[in-house]
Amino acid sequence: CVGVREIVLCGYTATPSDAGTAKAAMGMHELVSWRWERSVEDAVATAKSQGLTVVALETVEGCPEAHSYAFPRGGVALVLGNERHGISPALIKLCDAVVQLPCRGVKNSLNVGTAFGITAYEILRQWETS
Repeated sequence: CVGVREIVLCGYTATPSDAGTAKAAMGMHELVSWRWERSVEDAVATAKSQGLTVVALETVEGCPEAHSYAFPRGGVALVLGNERHGISPALIKLCDAVVQLPCRGVKNSLNVGTAFGITAYEILRQWETS
C-alpha cells in the first residue's frame, strides 16, 4: 500500500518461510517480493548497484528527522536496525544518509515495524506532493 518493491531480510531475521512469520504477514509475503541475504552489507551493496539511495533509519545525533529529509524520487533502500541493538556505526557509514524519527519522553526509539510504517508513509507523502 506504500509502493514497496522488495523487502530484504538479513542475518538471523525470521523469514516468511517460518509459519509464524507467514501468519503475521497475513499473505503480504505473497504480494511483495522478498529475499534473504546473509549480510546486510551485501544487501546495501546490491541496493547501491541498482541505483538506489540507501537511507538508514536510526537515532543518530545531528541527523535530520525523516520529515525534514528530501527522499530521492529515484528510489530508496531503507535500512532498519536490529530491534535491540539498532544499526552499527560501521553500517551507518555505508549508507548514503541517515534519518531519525522524533521521539519525546523516556524512550528514544520506536518498534522497528512502527518506525518503518511511519517512514514509508513519509516517503510516499513526499513523492506524491512533489
